[in-house]
Amino acid sequence: MNLRLTTFALAIFTCPQPLFAQDNSDHVQLFRPHDAVVALGVAALVAATMSVDESLASSLQRPSAQSNAFLKGTSNVFSNLGFPGSAMITAGPYFLGLGEHSRPIAALGMHTGEAIVLGGVLAEGLQMTIGRSRPQRDINAVRDFRFGKGFSNDDYTSLPSAHFTVAFAAATAASREVGRSWPGASRYVTPLSYAAATLVGFSRMYKNKHWASDVVAAAGLGTYSAVLFDRCNEGHPGNLFERIFLPTSVVPEHGGVAVAWSLTR
Repeated sequence: MNLRLTTFALAIFTCPQPLFAQDNSDHVQLFRPHDAVVALGVAALVAATMSVDESLASSLQRPSAQSNAFLKGTSNVFSNLGFPGSAMITAGPYFLGLGEHSRPIAALGMHTGEAIVLGGVLAEGLQMTIGRSRPQRDINAVRDFRFGKGFSNDDYTSLPSAHFTVAFAAATAASREVGRSWPGASRYVTPLSYAAATLVGFSRMYKNKHWASDVVAAAGLGTYSAVLFDRCNEGHPGNLFERIFLPTSVVPEHGGVAVAWSLTR
């Protein structure tokens, strides 16, 4: 719970304007009324998916599936792509942007990283609080929930999948940032990003770490984490993170580079 409160405080600190915007075109709402409707829809889908959790898990754990070299190799690659892969990938554009004197590229890395941090922290906090048993513990215990047990036992940190949350957060953030800065590339980046993120979810199910409904919940949480930070940055481009981590200029100087920051709006 402390992690969740810390993240919420971070969002307020970096976006000091009113969270629920008034009727003013200068403000971008951080939280919007239809968000609750979408959340209810995701919750309903998670509940519906629970009815097939056991059958899907059993299918993926059959000897024929587990001995498939292609499935095994794919799951190994994309499981690591969720975490720490997503965090490592976002660092690339950030430092590339600084090196190439490109603020849009650096912003792509930084904003994707923000979404990953928020999604990861929320997922970890929810996992430990909800206390759902992982399928690897008992593949027949689909509805084994023990509130708070995840804080002391990792076998009860199934819902939602943190790996898939950060993967979907990264895909959503990258898609929105690319669509804004390089609209022509969005048609390629968006499907590729979400395809890679989806394979992360499959890998976690294949490894018997999560139920299908854990993955569905993580997709919603990861997407929303990216949307929240995107709204924050869109409405408050001069927030603290922007001023510290995105220099106003990066220019060559005597064989190196000179970096200038602005800590004021």
